[in-house]
Amino acid sequence: MLEESLDRLHPVLNDSLLGHENAEHEFLSAYTSGRMHHAWIITGPKGVGKATLAYKIAKFLLSQSIEQGGVSLFGDDLETAIPETLDTKAESEAVQRIKSMAHGGLMTVARSEDPKTKVQRKLIVIDDVRKAHKFFNRTSAEGGWRVIIVDAADEMNRNSANALLKILEEPPKHAILLLVAHAPGKLLPTIRSRCRQLKLPPMQIDTVKAVLSMKYPDMDGVQLEKIALLAEGSPGKAIRLAEENGLPLYDRMIDILLTAPRLNTPMVHNLAAELGAIKADASYHLFMEYLSGWLERLVRFSASGDTPYVLHKQEEALFKRLADTCRVDRWIEVWEKMHTLELRAETLNMDRKQLLVSLFFSIAAAAQN
Repeated sequence: MLEESLDRLHPVLNDSLLGHENAEHEFLSAYTSGRMHHAWIITGPKGVGKATLAYKIAKFLLSQSIEQGGVSLFGDDLETAIPETLDTKAESEAVQRIKSMAHGGLMTVARSEDPKTKVQRKLIVIDDVRKAHKFFNRTSAEGGWRVIIVDAADEMNRNSANALLKILEEPPKHAILLLVAHAPGKLLPTIRSRCRQLKLPPMQIDTVKAVLSMKYPDMDGVQLEKIALLAEGSPGKAIRLAEENGLPLYDRMIDILLTAPRLNTPMVHNLAAELGAIKADASYHLFMEYLSGWLERLVRFSASGDTPYVLHKQEEALFKRLADTCRVDRWIEVWEKMHTLELRAETLNMDRKQLLVSLFFSIAAAAQN
């Protein structure tokens, strides 16, 4: 198995994928028809199961021979059983070696560690993709399929994207690229045009609750419902919220927003100081997801009078008050400003505390109108 230091939720270890039967069927149909595309982009919201599907495909292919359509490489007719699902046996040798990242037919491309700073890079660099070139240029170590998973493809910089494009232009035989993409629009158009796309939609809330219930059988029903709603169709996000005790943080955010436009300044600065600390990286990013999602729902409420859900007993009243106070285009500006400042903060390594204070007071200024 993977080292214990590796996140135990790593998708390569996950043998269960719920709610994406259509995508699985689409890939399987391509395989059994003998018209397998050499590159696939798997898209959808973060945490919805894209990487899990990529590894499920890898486990399937690396458990098969390279013969397809009942004809061998030498033209002899074969009595091969046509697979009906992508499911594989968890105890099989091939699957076990994939789970331990020791299968010669599988390679992953992801953000690597900078050898100078010993810190994980924020983007996939060209050296990471060059390793993929070498992998595909070698003879298959296992004598079968070769699979490369890029997770996530929208984290490639320009040079690494161009390097990947060269692989797509001259794909080797019996090799497949699986590109996990949270934001496929960031990929080069020439990459997208050379790939077949598998779209994974957000899951139904009942499916997310089912995933949570399997992992946390003793979770309180009210907490289960709130986390599933807040995850917005993403089981991965739901599990992260449960692991990081995310509900109290959401409630603190709403408690502050309820004081707008005359914000409770001590509450703002206390929360900003906590989230701006070096050791609070996970909580900071979780809060930014919360605030972005809350602003999106505020925009929707301002435009249509409807919101997908409310989690705090006073949240709907807050939406009504802010929608009556300020026009929808102003709330859109606040939402856009948030993402501009967030990107700038990451790029320029700005003080997160000041960023958070600025965001709260931007909302307060809009509410003042």
